[in-house]
Amino acid sequence: MLRSILLSRDESTVRIITRAFKDLEVEAHHCPDASRALSEVSANRYDAIVVDDEIEDAHIMLEKVLELPSCSKSVRIALAQPTAKMHAIFKTGTQIILYKPLSAERVRHGLRAVRNLMARERRRGASRVHTMLPARMSSRNAKGGVRQVFIADLSDSGAALSYENGPVPPGNVSLEFSLPGNPERVHCTAELVWQDNEGSAGVRFVDMPTYARKQLSEWLKENAGSTSAEVMAKHAGNPA
Repeated sequence: MLRSILLSRDESTVRIITRAFKDLEVEAHHCPDASRALSEVSANRYDAIVVDDEIEDAHIMLEKVLELPSCSKSVRIALAQPTAKMHAIFKTGTQIILYKPLSAERVRHGLRAVRNLMARERRRGASRVHTMLPARMSSRNAKGGVRQVFIADLSDSGAALSYENGPVPPGNVSLEFSLPGNPERVHCTAELVWQDNEGSAGVRFVDMPTYARKQLSEWLKENAGSTSAEVMAKHAGNPA
C-alpha cells in the first residue's frame, strides 16, 4: 500500500488530507512538528510528503528531505496560500503546490496529480480521458493576457493542463477549447487547484454553460478508454 506523511498542526487540514488519501487508498501518517516528521522520513519510506507552509520550519524540512536517500522517489507537496511566492517554494524541492483554502472536493481534485507521480493511478468518480487538446487560457492576475496551453487530462469536473512560459497565477482562469469532432467552442471559468514545477497544473470547473457540460459528459462517455493518439486523431482540423 502507498504511504504518505503530513506535516501540519491544523485539525481541518489533517482531516481533509487524510480523508482524500484514504479515498485514493493511500495510508496517511500525521506529524505535528518538523523535527518529528524529519525523523519519520529519515527512518521510513513514504511515497508522498505533504507539508503545510504554516509550519515555521516547513521550508527547512523540504530542503533536508532532498538529501535523504529514503525520499529520493517521494512526491513532495506543499500546502500554501495563493499569495505564496511560488518560485521560492519550488526551490525547496517541492514538486506540487495545493492551494488554500482547502476543501474535500478541491483536495481530491488536486491529489489526482499525485497519482501519476506515485506508483499507481487511482480513479474515483467521473470518467477521465487523456488528451492533448489545444486551448486558450487567460487570468485576471496574468500580465501576458491570453496564453496557449494544452489539456492533457479531461473530466467533467476539471482538467490537467500543460504549458510553458512560467507558472500560472493562483485564482480563477478562463478557458476556451473545442472537443474533438465538435467545432463549437467551450468557454468556461476554472479554479487553479494545483501546479507543479514542470509546467503542469490542475483546474476545477466552476462555471460552464449547461450545453457545454452536456456535450462534455457525452464526449467523455464516448471516448472512455481511448488513447491520447486516438483522441487527437479525431481532433485533427480543430484549431485552438
